[in-house]
Amino acid sequence: MTQAGPADTAIAGFYRVRFDHVDRCGKLSLRRAGRMHHLGVGITHAGKAVTILITDHQVTVVDRSTGEILATHTISPTRTYWRNEQREPGHWPGSRPL
Repeated sequence: MTQAGPADTAIAGFYRVRFDHVDRCGKLSLRRAGRMHHLGVGITHAGKAVTILITDHQVTVVDRSTGEILATHTISPTRTYWRNEQREPGHWPGSRPL
């Protein structure tokens, strides 16, 4: 006779959930696989309380108060900075596109 219990207690698709705040420069730090990575979220979100959902291939940053997705990042283990894929890449201040 087998004992009854929950079939599967893992959340489908996600293997890590973290609660944090965006720093004053619009970034988050995340340790993954023994390495420190930095996530660009955007300076407009500085100070916001966020939930970070981390899978094998993607990181999603969600505003804790509204549920809005603020940033998505594709995991690249060889890089330490991952830019926000929700936004177009910006330009340096004072530069103009050619």
